[in-house]
Amino acid sequence: MWANLQFCFRSICKIKSRKLRIFVFMANLLLKPTFGNAHGSHEAYDHKSSKLFIELGQRHLASFVVNSKTNQILAYEFFQLNDKLTPSLLNGYIIDKNFSLNAFEGVFFVHNQKEFALLPADFHKTHLDTTILETIHGDLILLQTQSDELPQWEIVNVFGIEKSIYASILAILPEAKHIHINSIYLKSAFKQLVNMHDQWIKVYFYPSFFNVVVMKDAQLQIMQSFYYETADDVIYFLINLTDQFLLDVTTLHMQVSGLIEEGFITFKELNKYFLNVSLELNPELHFVKGQEPHEPLHYFTPLFLSSQCV
Repeated sequence: MWANLQFCFRSICKIKSRKLRIFVFMANLLLKPTFGNAHGSHEAYDHKSSKLFIELGQRHLASFVVNSKTNQILAYEFFQLNDKLTPSLLNGYIIDKNFSLNAFEGVFFVHNQKEFALLPADFHKTHLDTTILETIHGDLILLQTQSDELPQWEIVNVFGIEKSIYASILAILPEAKHIHINSIYLKSAFKQLVNMHDQWIKVYFYPSFFNVVVMKDAQLQIMQSFYYETADDVIYFLINLTDQFLLDVTTLHMQVSGLIEEGFITFKELNKYFLNVSLELNPELHFVKGQEPHEPLHYFTPLFLSSQCV
């Protein structure tokens, strides 16, 4: 009888193991990096002295590992998704990379989603977070609310994570910390206030949308995400912002980064309407020698701000 029980147990384990391998294999079929250098190299570094960052967007997924002491980027991948990010896709990726098995110094999920609200710190009430997000963004998607305190700006960034995504993260990486991309932008902007111009816009491009930060006289005017299909859409949104906040396009400085190229029609159109447009490079980017990216460095400016602001 004991022999039969052992046989059954081994059979069940084999079935579960085979299902897990199939699950991961299916995730791999769906996830093909747009660019990156990981390709299995995640086993080559000291996890205990490294931090893992995973950025989640509506149509993208990115991860990178940074050495905590040298701030060197050890591994990175960026995926442009054809469909909405799902818990199974995310879990499959985490399992495939063994991220849940390695003891990182810290694990951070960066949420690049539109469900957020910036509130004055003095008026922030935690019990109202869900109501505020549902009032602004609707209640069709069940959200787990989180908040980032930004004392430099005297505001709180309240944001929502889709509950199914949050539950899957909690199950596989329960110690992970969560932060919103706009909190990263604001922390980064605060560091640059001394060197800022009077009127200043940062535009961070991702697949099908861009995030924008507008500053005037060292004060935040707006931080928003805009979805676009054509270069005309981008120009329309940005021109509207300049009108709304009475910005002078002749003196306004615009820094652009993320997934955009100088040869793209979008970048060319920006230069037609705005006189001071430049590609923003992150001076704190440090890649491992011999693993420098083939992609333009401004691709990485918004992606790697997280490691400098947590």
